[in-house]
Parts: sequence; C-alpha cells; structure tokens
Amino acid sequence: MDHNHGDPMTRHVHVYVSLESDESGYPPFSVEELDASHQRGNHYRIESIPVFVHGMSRHDIVSVVRVVDDTRLWVERTIEPSGHWTIRVLPTNPSGLEEVANEFRTLGCHSYATPFSLVAVDVPPDASVPNIMKTLQDGREANRWDFDLGVLPPTSNSDFEEKKNGTSRVGP
Repeated sequence: MDHNHGDPMTRHVHVYVSLESDESGYPPFSVEELDASHQRGNHYRIESIPVFVHGMSRHDIVSVVRVVDDTRLWVERTIEPSGHWTIRVLPTNPSGLEEVANEFRTLGCHSYATPFSLVAVDVPPDASVPNIMKTLQDGREANRWDFDLGVLPPTSNSDFEEKKNGTSRVGP
C-alpha cells in the first residue's frame, strides 16, 4: 500500500511498517509504505500521514533496519515523536471524503481522502486540541463519521481526557 502525501520539495524514500491484523482481518494489509526523508545514519523523518499504523505520526523520527534478502527499509521504532497526532476518519457517506478532508484543513490540519474510504488527518502540535476533539465528537454524534486516534493528542489537556474513552477503531 502506497500513499505519497509528503512535501513534494523533499527527496523521499519509502520506509515500511509491518501491520498486525485483528481477529476481523483489519487492517486489510500486512505492510504500510510511508514516505520519509533521511536525517542521519539509520534515522528517517516520516513525511506522509500514516493511514493504518498506530503510534506513529507525520514528522516523527524513526530508526530503520534492513532485513537480509530485502532491499526495503523497515521501521524499527520511533526515536523522537514529533508532537503531531494522527486521526483516521471514516465518513458514513463515502462520497463525502473530500468534504471531510477539507473540514479538517480549515482547522489547521493536513488531511487527504485515501483510496480506502478513510480520511487521514495529521494534526500539528500547535493545533487546538479542544476544537478538533469537539469537531470529531460532533461529527460522530451527528452520524457523519466514526474516527480512530492513531496517535493521541497531548494528554495534558483535560478536555481530551474526558473524551478519549469514546474513541473506537475505524474499519469494517
């Protein structure tokens, strides 16, 4: 699975993350391919928005390894979290993907409609956690979408603490 949505001015390479499916077979892939830029040694910065990987966000610094008889760079672990957080939004109306992506862009997020009927959202560290959480909760309550937090927002925000227990896994 490939999704190239990083900065077009940076020379990117692909790094790969192994995915584990749950008992229902979600996610439907065993590997996620992400764009990354080389930093130093075996450290790379994630440039694209992870769609299925939990615990990794855009601009995180990761370490990679090469496996024998494989030319790909495999993410070993996150070395330096970026402070970004990641949301996957599953609109109830699949034809509304771009509309949902635009809604999150107006909140200062990077987002795009994926070919998997999800909207991948990257939330930068300076974004308003309460505003974004309110938008997510309001959309869920209005049955516009469901969502999943792949990387949680800063937990120092008490408004978030009250709402995080309401999140659920996105998927079939």
